[in-house]
Amino acid sequence: MKIFDDLYRNNDGLQDKFVAFWNHTSATFAGNPYVVGFDPINEPFPGNYLKDPRQLKPGFFDKHELQPMYARIHEVYQKNDPDSITWFEPSTFPDVNSAPLDVIFPVGFTVPPGG
Repeated sequence: MKIFDDLYRNNDGLQDKFVAFWNHTSATFAGNPYVVGFDPINEPFPGNYLKDPRQLKPGFFDKHELQPMYARIHEVYQKNDPDSITWFEPSTFPDVNSAPLDVIFPVGFTVPPGG
């Protein structure tokens, strides 16, 4: 839980390093006809919801943690290849995996990466 918090909140520059990784990766594959897009993080975990229970409010984590990070990563994709596609997803918990309620909540993004 802590390392995800560190990533989303850029503690110790972890998010900076993550963005640098995607800068290098997207530059390497820029223009490659076999790469149709990038997904910066698969099924993102909402961080330490025990320390910050707001993370459990559907949509909160998407808007306040993922959206700003996705925007940063999208910028480097576009810098390296303006035709690149950013695939992104909300947190699976609690947005779409809300057992035992079995309810799907709206995501919290107000804009997709890139506007």
